[in-house]
Parts: sequence; structure tokens; C-alpha cells
Amino acid sequence: MLLEVKNLHAGYSRDIDILRGVDVIARPTQLTTIIGANGVGKSTLLKAIIGQLRPHTGTITYGDRDLTAVETRDLVRIGIAYVPQGHALFQDMTVAENVEMATWSFRGDKPRARRAIERVYERAPYLKEFRGRRAGLMSGGQQRLMQLELALMSDPDLLLIDEPTVGLDPKRAGAIYAHLRRLVTEEGRTILMVDQNVLAGTDVADYIYVLELGANKLEGTKATFDSEYRETIADWLI
Repeated sequence: MLLEVKNLHAGYSRDIDILRGVDVIARPTQLTTIIGANGVGKSTLLKAIIGQLRPHTGTITYGDRDLTAVETRDLVRIGIAYVPQGHALFQDMTVAENVEMATWSFRGDKPRARRAIERVYERAPYLKEFRGRRAGLMSGGQQRLMQLELALMSDPDLLLIDEPTVGLDPKRAGAIYAHLRRLVTEEGRTILMVDQNVLAGTDVADYIYVLELGANKLEGTKATFDSEYRETIADWLI
């Protein structure tokens, strides 16, 4: 299904808009990347989509469903998972306990929960190997990959990801981006992510949006960015 954000105005105060008329579309089975400097509203956009922040004006739809009328806790039921920035794990709990907690939203369906746990260990054998270890003792890259795997336990069609490689070295960041690409090309997932890593974030994308001061600045396919906006991107990196 198509995720569409139209003319979105939102912020943390009723009188101040961080987002000022943002338009974004996440197309099915594509990876859409939103880039921009700190403070332009990238994370604010994701919070508005998942219902942590209610828009002042504008619409957010997923297929024919109005997401502004959906509670955050109900997103899993309609096939949406959110991976926040940073290490959003229970650091003092074991890997196994974190895996079990990831089934909370469908805990009443014990067969589904059991299958989800079996599947995550099949997908990520290192989690099974480390299941008795405290999650906080894993490396940053392992924790970030674990967050992605836990989000996949609900079998979402759409993943919303905030800064997937923040704080990671280039090698571990590369593994994360390769994993995201596989989720799209091999599993048919749809991903909308916000990223400050301009080069890597755009390199794995199918479609790219650039935000500036809470509004759209540029957009286009990866091919368009490679052919028309390469110099512009180079200027941002100076």
C-alpha cells in the first residue's frame, strides 16, 4: 500500500510548526530516504506518521486508511513497524527477554508469538547464540540489527526507520544499509527512513526527498539525484 503525506504542518507547540507543508510518498516495495540537516523536521515527520505527534493540518494516509485517526499502539495491526533512533532495547534484559517483549502487541495469539520467535532466531542466528546475554553488552551494530529484526517480528509491510546508522562506524553502517536493501529487494518490504548520512542514505534509496527548514526542497529517483544533483549533494558535504 501507498503511504502518502500531504501538506503536513506539525510541531511540538500549537503556535509553532516544525513541518511546514511537507509532501512525501513512500511507494510499495521501495526504499524512500529523507535527508536534510539537523532540525529540519525529519524525525518530527516520523513521529507525526506514527501518531506520537498530531498534525496541525494536512493528511497522512496508508492505502485508504487515515493514519491521523489511528493510535500508535494499533499500527502493528495494520502492518506498520517503527524503528526509533538509537538503541531502543531493554539494555539490562537478556536478548531472549527482548525477543519475547517484541511479541507484546500480539501476545494474545500464542501460536503467532511462538512462530515469530522461531523466525527471528532463524533470520538472525547470532541472536539465538546470544540469547542469554544482556542486550546492552552487544556491540552497537549488533544492537541496531537486533532492533530491525525485532521490528520484523510483526511481519510488517511498511518499516519507518529513524537514523538507522547513527553512531556506527562505516563497516557496521554498511552492513545495516545492505540489510535494508535486502528487505526491499528480496522480501518486498516498503521502507521510509530518515537519514543524515547523505551518501549512504541516498545510495541505497529508490526515491529521495530533501527537507530544508521543515519543507520540501528537492525530490527524485536515485538516478535523478546521481545525474542532476550530485554537485548539490557535494556542496552539502563541504
